[in-house]
Order: sequence, then C-alpha cells, then structure tokens
Amino acid sequence: MKTSHWPDGLGMVVAIGCGIHCAALSLAFTLYPALWLNRRYWEMGLWQKLLWLEWALLASAWLLVVLAMLPGWLRHRNPGPALLALASLALMTAVIATSLHFANRWMSGVTLLAGLLLAAAHFWNLKLRACRRPVAPGQTRVARQ
Repeated sequence: MKTSHWPDGLGMVVAIGCGIHCAALSLAFTLYPALWLNRRYWEMGLWQKLLWLEWALLASAWLLVVLAMLPGWLRHRNPGPALLALASLALMTAVIATSLHFANRWMSGVTLLAGLLLAAAHFWNLKLRACRRPVAPGQTRVARQ
C-alpha cells in the first residue's frame, strides 16, 4: 500500500506558519502598541482579515490532520502522533475560538506552543510512516530479534 507523505509535509508547513503568525503578530503589538490603537487599520478591515487568516489556518490544520494521521495510523498502528495532533489542535482551537484569544499576549505563546506540537506530531507521523511496513487489518506486528 503506497501512502502519500504530502499531508504531513504540508501540515508541518501550516503548523509552523501558524506559529510564526502568532509570534510575529504578538511581537508587533508588543513593540508597536499604536498598531492596535490606530483607528485607520480598523476602518480598512485589517483586523477582520487577520481573523479570517487565523480561522483559515486553523481549518487547514484540522483538514491536514485528518488527511495525514488516519492513513499514518492505518500504516503504522501507533496512536501517538494522532493523539499529540488532536491535543495540540484542541488547545489551538480553544484559544482561537474563545474569548481567550484576546485575553492577553500570553495566549499567542500558548498558540505558538500548540503549533509547534502539531508540527512535531506531523514529523513523528512522517517518520513512523517512512520506517515501518504496513500492517494488514487483524494482523499483529512481529518483533525482530
């Protein structure tokens, strides 16, 4: 059974891109508080576009986890990468989809951590898929001696 590795590769890119977005935006607001307070940016819709970007990154992260982790689990039968991915996505979703998102600047750090954990889950899944032969349903893996 030939499996594709592109969902894991793209998932790592999206997760790291999400982390960079969160870190860079927090740094910009910390260094330049006038950005947040400048009414002109509100009127031109910049903040709404940033929110749409965050929701698009989150939706693509969920889609890529499903596309990568399910075939990966079917191949290597190790639930670790999928559990790490789901935990990090749950944390990321909890921050972005609730009022915690704008609570304080530390929430960007939490989202950055979740993005890095998600990238690590994709990397782990990619390594497991590359190293192990497929396991047929109902068959157990025989340990090498």
